[in-house]
Amino acid sequence: MYGITPDLSRRLDNAQAQDGQAIAWDRFGIFFQEHENRAFVAALRPGGAAASQGARVGDVLRGTDIRGGDSSLSGVLSAFATTTQRADSSILLYVFDGNDGWQREYRLTAAVGNADIAGIPPSLRDHATSRPGLMAILRHDTTLADPAEITTDAMLALQAISRHVKACYGPDAVTIPVRITRTTTTRDGFGNYKYSETDESDDALRVRREFADWAQANIRTYQTRSISSVRSAVLELISQQGCDGDGFRQLESGLANVMNVTLPDGAPAARIGGIPDSPDAFIAQCYPLQLQAMQSRGLDVSERAMAQICLCQEHAARVLDDAELYASLRNVDTSYYESNPELHDRFDDTFSSCYRAPEGSDLRQRAEALWREMNI
Repeated sequence: MYGITPDLSRRLDNAQAQDGQAIAWDRFGIFFQEHENRAFVAALRPGGAAASQGARVGDVLRGTDIRGGDSSLSGVLSAFATTTQRADSSILLYVFDGNDGWQREYRLTAAVGNADIAGIPPSLRDHATSRPGLMAILRHDTTLADPAEITTDAMLALQAISRHVKACYGPDAVTIPVRITRTTTTRDGFGNYKYSETDESDDALRVRREFADWAQANIRTYQTRSISSVRSAVLELISQQGCDGDGFRQLESGLANVMNVTLPDGAPAARIGGIPDSPDAFIAQCYPLQLQAMQSRGLDVSERAMAQICLCQEHAARVLDDAELYASLRNVDTSYYESNPELHDRFDDTFSSCYRAPEGSDLRQRAEALWREMNI
């Protein structure tokens, strides 16, 4: 149980709100209490619709799409009661975030019968619930947001995926050139125009082949701002799951739905001794985790160096043919390595020969190809 134990025997003055209390818990897995005439989330059922779709214990209601700004306990529960009578049985909650204090929103949809609950991957919940476009993508429901919002967030997701090796965007990825123009305008202290400067640069968007037509048609929406909550969330998703996790597949499936294309069924990579044939998934998961680990320690690190470290760790673990070492290093976990000192000399020698490989060698060429592929 998340939060308190819900008191479903609680009696309310409003009959509709009384019904809504049972519906909210039975169908959505959410229980509310009231403080200063505002409902707040007091409990969530683990695995329930609300817990899987963005709700947090402590969220303070600002209103619903059904009852507008009525954030009282009676008003919120009455809104839940009407979900059984509407063609669209979902409900949109407007909240103050219980942890961070900022405003966000999320749409809750209960499973019907034995249907699966449409959950949101944990690393995306904060961002998806405040971004209607991303929510629509993840929920495979384009009615949840305006087309422009969906297009913007789809492009941001593609830009995040493009930063990773081909494990994320397929072996037949298509590179779409992007010409970026930035204009800087200078004004005096009174706001009067003085002059403008224009800079142009080239970038590239790398997408899986099925997404190429949509990306090319919508390349005008390519985002150049340095900070994006959607890009950050997708990068976090990849760092947690790699490119073969359920959350990433849900995102890709949602993108395919938006683009009206069909993705081939993904077959698991062939394995020999527990180690995949391709190093791509290892590097895709290791690289963002390495960056985060160094940055969390306040270190200013080279992206190229982090990518090469992952490449050479993968190479060394493969040469040693140690599946447990391979799996742990993929997650930037050195505990297996540290607990097996007999591996140290062989691993360190193999890693060093890879990391210090001379110009023109196969390993050096692999590192340079990786840098180009990751655009770093």
